[in-house]
Amino acid sequence: MSVEVNFIYAFELGFGSYKVGGLNVHVYGIPLSHTFKEIFGNEKLDLVLSAPVYYGRFRFRHRFEDGTKLKVDQDVISVIPGVKLQYEVLDNWYLKPFVNMGGAWVVYDKTNPRGLKVDDSSIFLYTFGITSLYEIFWKKFTFKVGNKISWAGNTTTNGDTEESYGVLENGLDVKHPLGFTIKGYEPDLSVFFNWYRFLPETKFDRFLRDPLIVKNQYEIATTVGVANDIKLWVVRNPRVGVGYIFGDLKAFSVNFGFPF
Repeated sequence: MSVEVNFIYAFELGFGSYKVGGLNVHVYGIPLSHTFKEIFGNEKLDLVLSAPVYYGRFRFRHRFEDGTKLKVDQDVISVIPGVKLQYEVLDNWYLKPFVNMGGAWVVYDKTNPRGLKVDDSSIFLYTFGITSLYEIFWKKFTFKVGNKISWAGNTTTNGDTEESYGVLENGLDVKHPLGFTIKGYEPDLSVFFNWYRFLPETKFDRFLRDPLIVKNQYEIATTVGVANDIKLWVVRNPRVGVGYIFGDLKAFSVNFGFPF
C-alpha cells in the first residue's frame, strides 16, 4: 500500500487547497520575481527571473473497517527558480516562453503505519512552455485574453515516484476601476475565467481505490488592485484575489492576478 502526492499539481496551484481520496492538501506560495526591462537594448524584450517559494501541508486520513485509523502528516518546502522572456510581438500582444526547475524537501514527517509506504525522499520539479497574452482597452475596461501550453512534472530522487502532464490553458480577464479613491489611489476589480485541459490527463492517487483521472478543470476568480501605477515594497501594481476551481477536481485558490 502507498500514498503518493501529485506534487507538481499542488505547487502549480500556487496558493490554495483541495481534497482527494482522504488526502487534504494546503499549499502556501510566495511568487518572488524581478523584471529586467529592455534587455539587449530592445524596448520590446523583458527578462523575468523568479524564485517562487512554497510551503505544502499534506494530511492523509483513513479509517479501516475494524475501526483503526491511518494517519500521515507531511510538510514540504519547495523552491522552483525560473526564467521567462517577455516579447511584445505586436502592440499589446506578448509571447512569454519560460522554464522553471527546482526541488522540494520534506521538513516534517509523521506516520501512523499499517503496512503503508510513504516516500520522504527529495523531489525534483520542473515546468516549461509558452504563454500568450493579448490586452484590449475600451473606455475604462481592460480585457485580457490569455493562452498557455506547458509541460510539468515531478520525480523523487530515488526514482520510485514520477508524475508529469501537459496542459493547455485559455482564459479571459475583465477589469474596471471602482469609481472612488482612497488616499489618491483608485482601486479596481477584475473577474477572470480559465479553462485547463490536461494533455492527455493527470491522475491523483486514492487509497485502496482507482486513481482520480483529471482531464478538464475550470476556474472562476476575482482580484482587486489599484488602477494607478503603484509600487509596494518590491512589487509593482500588486493584485490579490480568490478563486474556485471545479471540474474533475475541485480546489480553492488565492491568486495574485491573471495568471498569463
